[in-house]
Amino acid sequence: MDSYFLILCSTHQERAAEIGETVSFFPTLLNGNGNRKIYDGTIRWKLEYNAQIVLGTGEFSSATYTNAVTFIVDKAGWFCATFEGVRNGVIVAEKRIGVIVAPEMIRPSLSVPDDFDIFWQKQLEKLSKVPKDYHLTPLDSSQAVCSFDLQAPCVNGQNISGIFMRPQTTVPRKHPAILLPHGAGLRSAGYGRVAYWAAKGFLALDVNAHGLKNGCAPEYYQEKADGEFANYMTRGFDSGDPSKPYAVNLFLRIVRALEFLSSMPEWDGRNLWLFGGSQGAWQSMAGAYLMPKVSGLACWIPAGCDLYSGGWPFAYLIGKEKSESLRKTMPYFDGCSFCSKLDNISVLFCVGLIDYVCKADGVMAAYNSLKTKFKELEIHYQMQHETMESVMTALDRFVMTNLKR
Repeated sequence: MDSYFLILCSTHQERAAEIGETVSFFPTLLNGNGNRKIYDGTIRWKLEYNAQIVLGTGEFSSATYTNAVTFIVDKAGWFCATFEGVRNGVIVAEKRIGVIVAPEMIRPSLSVPDDFDIFWQKQLEKLSKVPKDYHLTPLDSSQAVCSFDLQAPCVNGQNISGIFMRPQTTVPRKHPAILLPHGAGLRSAGYGRVAYWAAKGFLALDVNAHGLKNGCAPEYYQEKADGEFANYMTRGFDSGDPSKPYAVNLFLRIVRALEFLSSMPEWDGRNLWLFGGSQGAWQSMAGAYLMPKVSGLACWIPAGCDLYSGGWPFAYLIGKEKSESLRKTMPYFDGCSFCSKLDNISVLFCVGLIDYVCKADGVMAAYNSLKTKFKELEIHYQMQHETMESVMTALDRFVMTNLKR
């Protein structure tokens, strides 16, 4: 069966656009080998603003060389175009491309509650009453790295559960620490980059977001996801009471994990990092606010940003009327609110301009809320909700070049 794909180019691949500028997106439909332009097809397009408003639709022949979606941007925000390659009435390829306009002007939909600090201080007081009883069970080791299963009590009878790794040889008070929260869903800790960071000399902890046992069969986590943890991330938000959402415990588990890392005798006392994507980035923003010892935050495609405008996990509410109870509860958990309290740490945000899960306008609202002067932004014009190795390299480099010596 023949295969096809679209190549998309933008006049603003290397930078954001300014209000009043003309932006163009140029599509080309090719065969699967990429060596032949398709002349007998159609290219359909749809242009949207902030994934909420359709600005235009259309189509043109795939045989043309200069046709593009061209528009003058008249306001700050995120513009994204979806292209479809069509042959014989069948869609054979689909791809998106985006641009961010005047990103420094994008602001949160809702203000930080007046009692925001008071509310979270009360939650931290609840956590402080739970003993810091850390249980480490040795797992496997190599010439470079040792690993341990970590279990420790947290609020409401729920553990923190993680895989902790450190260098095989350590020196007291000499090692930076890094916490790796998970993206959405249920899974064991210990996957991904935790061994990598330990091999680089870090005390590294990968935490299971829900305090579940590690190392179980996939069926165990799927059963939990379909049962008691179904729709966990929106749970309690419609109560109008900020103490009710499941996210309270999710964020407090991050604090307890950071307390563990900072209690290790090998920790250098200066470098305590959070490193996460999507839900893991949301947990990281919360953790950076709730734990004053945090020195840096590196995140990509962050969730929880500008929840009222449809930031994950509330993308399903885009364009729909929202209840007053949601409006009341959301700001206590918004990445924008947490970021507004971060004033003296190193922060890197990586945003994808074709990410319809964690929208670029919400991410920019959170980034602009940061008070710290030590912040950097990477805009990836064709990154969707994914973990790209090039982005990981940029995040890793940011951590290593911003360590406190």
